[in-house]
Amino acid sequence: MPGKESADGKRPKRGQGEGSFKHLPDGQVRWRVMVTTQAGERRHPSGTARNLTEARKAVREIREAALRNNLPPRERVTVKKLVEEYIEHRAPSVKGRTLDNYRAILKRNIEPTFGALKAQGVNVPRLREFYEDLRTGGQGDSVRRQVHNLLHAAYKLGLSNSVVTVNPAAQVRPVYTERGRAGRPVSFTPEQAVIFYQAARADRWGWPLAFMLATGMRPGEVLGLRWEEVTFGADGSALVPIERTRSVSGGRVYEDTPKTERGRRTVRVTGDAVALLKETKAQEERERKARLVHNGRPYQVTGYVFTSRAGTPYRPDNLRRPMRRLCLAADIPLLTPHKLRHTWTSLFAAQGVSIEVLSRQLGHESATVTRNFYRHVFEEERGELTYDPVTSLAPREPIKVRVRRAIGKVKRDP
Repeated sequence: MPGKESADGKRPKRGQGEGSFKHLPDGQVRWRVMVTTQAGERRHPSGTARNLTEARKAVREIREAALRNNLPPRERVTVKKLVEEYIEHRAPSVKGRTLDNYRAILKRNIEPTFGALKAQGVNVPRLREFYEDLRTGGQGDSVRRQVHNLLHAAYKLGLSNSVVTVNPAAQVRPVYTERGRAGRPVSFTPEQAVIFYQAARADRWGWPLAFMLATGMRPGEVLGLRWEEVTFGADGSALVPIERTRSVSGGRVYEDTPKTERGRRTVRVTGDAVALLKETKAQEERERKARLVHNGRPYQVTGYVFTSRAGTPYRPDNLRRPMRRLCLAADIPLLTPHKLRHTWTSLFAAQGVSIEVLSRQLGHESATVTRNFYRHVFEEERGELTYDPVTSLAPREPIKVRVRRAIGKVKRDP
């Protein structure tokens, strides 16, 4: 074993290719190995692993890569170049908004202080320090999570393309601090949901928000609805197919299909939400006939369900203003529009609807996402959780129980 001394107290000499290992103060192990390529070139790959076992595994993988002539080239790509190659690789298969988001994360959060580093030279302590710098610099959990996910994916692709030999992002991630912060509202209570719905229902600019609370749809899904797709049934319901979504990234508005197949679904709308749709249609007709001019723009017939006074569709980021105004006017906690989806999930879950059913209605890929991130327990659900067998059982004759007494024998000392 490397590092083990012989009987005479001398450290045995390692053979070529066995590698050298150094324990670092933080418990990790720095490894280095010399290999010879098929072209006769000597190379000295190195890296950092969590423990000695993983360090030896990394050395074995490097030796096997050398035998297959699959070592990364000597050209050291930077972190910026590594991420750019990943973005280019993903371009044919992801939405335009996602690509713009990748590029924005690279430009704003990675490139300024981390992009010029050699990708192969980034180890776990250096990456951990970078994540901590982002946190102390004011970046929240969401941004740091996106940075980590992008770096992890870029390094993973670099490994498969033999550009790097290690993925430090697979061994360390940012320390998240915001999730579970005490006192932070994550959804409306049942009483607050009623108050908000009534306030949004009475406000023309609150109609999309009321519809979101009634159906559990995403903000972008509601704002992407078109009248040509809505079907009113004879039973008083309405069928709403979700075929597109509107989103904003970097100031640009994107309209595209849902991200996943589960996201493409049809929602059956009942109750007051149907009346809301009909009132929205009637209001649109009145504004169209009046040829209103909104913000200097003449009325346009666009076919969207929820529109401005000029007939144009909402920008998703414009929902926050009426959301804030309605919450303040109703004296209830200030939530984001997306939290209405959390509220819808929690309300129906509290009524006994299974998470699996709610997950399909929400368009989630997995019920685990619904359960872990959207289902919030209301305090009143925990109010009557003391088990009382006397009141729980139906009235009947008392149950007679025979109790056998056990008498232990005690031996006295002689």
